[in-house]
Amino acid sequence: MEKKTGSNPNIILIVIDALRARNLGCYGGEAESSPNIDSIAKKGILFEKCYSCWNTTDQSLTSIFSGRYPRTHGIVHHGNKIMPEDFKMFNSLNVKLLAEILQNMGYRTLAVDWMGRWFKNGFNYYGYKPERTLFRKIFYCIFTVPYVHVKYMLANIGLLKIYAKNRKSSVQSAWKGLKDVWSTFRFTFELARVQDANYVTSLAEELIKKEKNKNFFLFLHYWDTHSPYNCPKKFVSKSRRSRRAEDVLLSRYHGAVRYIDDSLGKLMAALEREKLLDDTLIIITSDHGESLTEHGIYFDHHGLYDVTTHVPLIFYHPDAFPESKKIKGLIQHTDVVPTLCDLLSIKSKDFIFDGTSLLPLIRGEKEKIRSFAFSEESYVQRKIGIRTEKFKYIFAPDGVGMCNYCQKVHKGVEEFYNLEDDSHEAVNRFHDDKIEAGKLRKKLDDLLRGLETTKLKLINKGKKKGMSSKYGQNLKEEKKIKKKLQSLGYMD
Repeated sequence: MEKKTGSNPNIILIVIDALRARNLGCYGGEAESSPNIDSIAKKGILFEKCYSCWNTTDQSLTSIFSGRYPRTHGIVHHGNKIMPEDFKMFNSLNVKLLAEILQNMGYRTLAVDWMGRWFKNGFNYYGYKPERTLFRKIFYCIFTVPYVHVKYMLANIGLLKIYAKNRKSSVQSAWKGLKDVWSTFRFTFELARVQDANYVTSLAEELIKKEKNKNFFLFLHYWDTHSPYNCPKKFVSKSRRSRRAEDVLLSRYHGAVRYIDDSLGKLMAALEREKLLDDTLIIITSDHGESLTEHGIYFDHHGLYDVTTHVPLIFYHPDAFPESKKIKGLIQHTDVVPTLCDLLSIKSKDFIFDGTSLLPLIRGEKEKIRSFAFSEESYVQRKIGIRTEKFKYIFAPDGVGMCNYCQKVHKGVEEFYNLEDDSHEAVNRFHDDKIEAGKLRKKLDDLLRGLETTKLKLINKGKKKGMSSKYGQNLKEEKKIKKKLQSLGYMD
């Protein structure tokens, strides 16, 4: 048998799309929703206050992989709105992603995901299709495809009613709802494969078994908690089943959390079976959260409120980290890669991060590494936000802040919340406390200027050394990605 190469731990990075921290038992949610994730958190490190840098996947996931804010990694648009300028800027900024860093360290880099494009950089294997024998392919086509097609078609019939009720403020928003529903029906089969936790886990198990004698980095992207929240019926609580439109989606979201958690239990069992659990660093997070009717935002992730920006972050390794530790300081996704580089003693002048290592927090050397968290959005509305332990300030840089989905301005062009008195961000106190709001605005302006300076330095450094990231836009691949995004409700 081939012996495992290297002494570093295996690394599994699990990103659960649109998972709210508050819906996990370990973050104060219902304990029965996430027993497996809660168990991992109890044995590892739980970061109580982790915030995403953007509220859509492309920007946020790139921040997780790069340790940079979107303004310094170049991807500032999402999905079908990504522009050629994003790709050019990404390359000009010489972005090094986690898989590239670990591959250079000798890791076998693997991913179960379909986002593709620059996310594939540095992966030895990146895909969403299992390696099937001819018999398994025939069995899958005859028995599995018709079943999942019908299942997802029936599951989404209620979407039209939901959109009609909750997006009825204008003809434009009603049309958006109809297009979302049509996309769900049209791309039912794509959706069935995009959203199936057990499908992702089964592929992960195949890869783990195949690569277990080598150091591997495995990235897993679970989508079931992204709208329309499809999951097997048995995971939907009977007490929550209702004909009311909101209750239908709420029950399905909670069911999707349970389904992913159940699937992660199978993943942990597979690692234990292969005797890899004690030699594997597991990281669990989400790219952003979700608004489930809060703030007048129905089952989507626009808005920079905590329901959308507060995400889980859990580290587990029996030797590297202390057991059952909770860290209260503010952190962001940009801190993940610097932490791994610190842990693995990876140093390079070419790695420039906006984040910082979390090891001083984990070791108890510091109580906090940052005084604020910073988030942006651009897909549905253009807003920028900053939050400290006590306050949050959000503003629309265009001076309008109109939501393209709802055809209204959520809470105002400028927003200010006292989080100690108003943790749900229900009352906009901007006009009552302009002094404190002004202090946060100054911090935000200083940060934005600093990021712009960093960006220019990175571009000039790349020009002098002839460096650039290696991603070339592939129109055929872009078309495939767009098709999958349409199945999730992203339309032109």
